[in-house]
Amino acid sequence: MADVTDTGRRIGNQTRLQREVSVGYTPFEERDVLFAKITPCMENGKGFHALGLVNGIGYGSTEFHVLRAKPGTNDRFLFHWSMSTELRKKAEAFMIGSAGQQRVQASFFDHFTIPSIDETEQAEAARILDAADEAIERTEVLIGKLKAIKAGLLYDLLTRGLDDNGQLRDPAKRPGDFKSTRLGRLPAGWDTPSINDLAVHVGSGITPTGGTNVYKREGVLFIRSQNVTFDGLLLDDVAYIDERTHRMMDRSEVFAHDVLLNITGASIGRCCPVPEGLGPANVNQHVCAIRLAKPRREDALFLSTVLASFIGQGQIDRLNAGSNRQGLNYRQLRSFIVPWPKDEDERTLIATKIESAEARFRAETVYLAKLKAIKKGLMQDLLTGRVRVKASNQSQEK
Repeated sequence: MADVTDTGRRIGNQTRLQREVSVGYTPFEERDVLFAKITPCMENGKGFHALGLVNGIGYGSTEFHVLRAKPGTNDRFLFHWSMSTELRKKAEAFMIGSAGQQRVQASFFDHFTIPSIDETEQAEAARILDAADEAIERTEVLIGKLKAIKAGLLYDLLTRGLDDNGQLRDPAKRPGDFKSTRLGRLPAGWDTPSINDLAVHVGSGITPTGGTNVYKREGVLFIRSQNVTFDGLLLDDVAYIDERTHRMMDRSEVFAHDVLLNITGASIGRCCPVPEGLGPANVNQHVCAIRLAKPRREDALFLSTVLASFIGQGQIDRLNAGSNRQGLNYRQLRSFIVPWPKDEDERTLIATKIESAEARFRAETVYLAKLKAIKKGLMQDLLTGRVRVKASNQSQEK
């Protein structure tokens, strides 16, 4: 099961003698479709199309159902149906067994029906969906590379900084440009202040009296821990409070260029700067706001990047080592040590580099979400025959 992804890809396999696997495993053949039957693998979308098998046969977990296309059915079309949300949702309703051990019975496939579509049209629909999958996979690979590049760049920016020409300083060629600090080797023109040295405000809010019952559909934005991510504020699922409650919580009002940090629970350490144009906003007790003495967009981004890096996360991990309850108090947070370029222009230049790297990464992430939405729509249209397609030369050749 571990060799199969939730998106229908096979990421691993083993080659063995047939006599070693002929007992205790599920046999399948080239072009069969494997469908995970046990929870949560089934709901998560596990399965794959058996292609490129050694000697045309394979053996796998007994927790797979094997689907084999009949004459007149395109096996790739069958695979895409097996990965569809509609089929998986219906299969979930057919599960039997105790909690945690539920599985889909083979009889489910006797009950689930799909529209009758000509095989050549099935092949063309499958080809279109394959093209969408390939675009998604290429974008995911690119995002993975950009993530690695971004991580390397951030490490260099936070430990080497930029010289007057906007280039990374080179400790090998110019060792005199660096010094030893309590955070390790850093540029000579940098300090290592605590957050207490930099901030004029470090504090979180409260949960208003009445809890979620006082939340409104509109009003003052009330930021909770689920809204704070390493990629910025996530405003898809937000709560609001009225102006009166907001005034009662005036000490935890947040402003543009504050840095927000989750200080409790599983999301501890997630952080991001508050953007401009957000409007009136407040936070609950799980989110701490850090306000610099001279709030600037570039400095908020720089500090947020430091807190999200190995420097900030390492300090959080050390403070929570051996604790059963993840949490930070204000005293601990104020004691955090951060690298800080004395030159404001250098901080600005570093922030610009960070923004550029994040913009490319974010653009590809948005594009990936768009591709997945397109693929979902195509599946609904093509698998059901709602949108009819003519066979192309490519599908006819297959």
